[in-house]
Amino acid sequence: MSRFFKQVVLFTLLCALCNVVDCITIRITCRAKGVELELFRSVIKEWEDLTGNTVEIVTLPHSSNECLALYKQWLGAGTFDVDILQMDIAWLGVFSENLEDLKKYLTSYEVKNISDDCFSAILNSMYDNDRLVALPAYTDCEVMYYRKDLLEKYNQTPPETWQELYETAKLIQKKERESNKRFVGYVFQAKAFEMLTCNFTQLIDSFGGAIVVNGKAEVNSSQCKNAFVFLMRCLEDTSTKSVLNYSEEEARGLFQVGNALFMNSWPYAWSLMNDPSTSVSGKIGIMAIPKSDTVGGKPSGVLGGWFFALNKYSKHAGFAAELIKFLTDKKQHKIRAAYAYAPAYKSLYDDPEILKKNPFFSTLKYSLERAVVRPSAEFKKSYPRASTEIFNLVNTGLTESVGEKDKEKIATRYLNRLNRKLTKILNRQVRRKRHQRESIFTRIAKSCREFLNSWGV
Repeated sequence: MSRFFKQVVLFTLLCALCNVVDCITIRITCRAKGVELELFRSVIKEWEDLTGNTVEIVTLPHSSNECLALYKQWLGAGTFDVDILQMDIAWLGVFSENLEDLKKYLTSYEVKNISDDCFSAILNSMYDNDRLVALPAYTDCEVMYYRKDLLEKYNQTPPETWQELYETAKLIQKKERESNKRFVGYVFQAKAFEMLTCNFTQLIDSFGGAIVVNGKAEVNSSQCKNAFVFLMRCLEDTSTKSVLNYSEEEARGLFQVGNALFMNSWPYAWSLMNDPSTSVSGKIGIMAIPKSDTVGGKPSGVLGGWFFALNKYSKHAGFAAELIKFLTDKKQHKIRAAYAYAPAYKSLYDDPEILKKNPFFSTLKYSLERAVVRPSAEFKKSYPRASTEIFNLVNTGLTESVGEKDKEKIATRYLNRLNRKLTKILNRQVRRKRHQRESIFTRIAKSCREFLNSWGV
């Protein structure tokens, strides 16, 4: 039989097989926020055309807190029939037990390529011990926005430390309020929700502190107290009490109409605020989150971003893993970068086309190389509770500090209280693990006894 004839026969058999095998339907969760959903729709359509399979998109709520609650409900049942889960970086530790190891579906070459080019903080978040539980859709890191025109107007330079930012904000706020009573030096998000946990994590990191150190809560350290007191001073002297109820969009609204000098936020705000219709278009600069001028101070920025993970209950794991690889390929990261969705891969930050579209990405790369991660890996399933304790107590402490002289006393009281609460959560987690280990040993011992009894021993 000639080689050509063999190929014809093989092709005919494959066609016949395709006619009798139904196409696979993969279900995937996706955020329906802005252009993000449309970007993923287009690449999913491309995958469908290439494979002949179909994909059903389950859209998620806009609120991250609502998304988290849904996942806890769905995955808690153990029968959730969505194959691919889009997840915030902080949830990977929470749901790691429900996620499949993607290394089963990647070659060693593919794993090495990801490891060599991914930012280290992102790479560490993708792993649960040795298990690769997610691949990045895009990343995120908080940065500090500032008004270039106002700094030039008052002969100031972008600050490198928090103290310089405070002094500059206070100076320009005083002068601008002569004509604009609503102007503030620094607007931030202090509403009692996840963004405040992000802000607090990066602030104490920039002061040399941390929430958890070597498995123990350390949020009442001197570094954390100094950071908290500083934030109280910013609230009183350079901002507005309204930030106690501000999320990202309220803060952006104030900055975008020209009523603020500095604002910390995510990169998504860049393209929105530089729209020609805004008051600040073309007047904005970006820098890393400043460092403290105390010992141990360093530039920071809390890591964000969204990932795709494989539900371990998926009935089509192989096909779903292929779709995840397709969605998170570097080519797709470059496409999304044109819409200011930051790539997770370092090499793309040297791409001239990407930098031309988003010149601030060079600053973002600097922040990503120094990014701090929320302590989701330490608290795992208990992270939502830990985060709730953090943002509630920080918000309450800030609220109480307004108008009070002894801010250090307030910071000490609330951080000690927070440290006790976080310690209880961590201790409960240790006891749960010990109980699980004891349960395993008990079951093994029982099985051994039953085996011996069956032999009359």
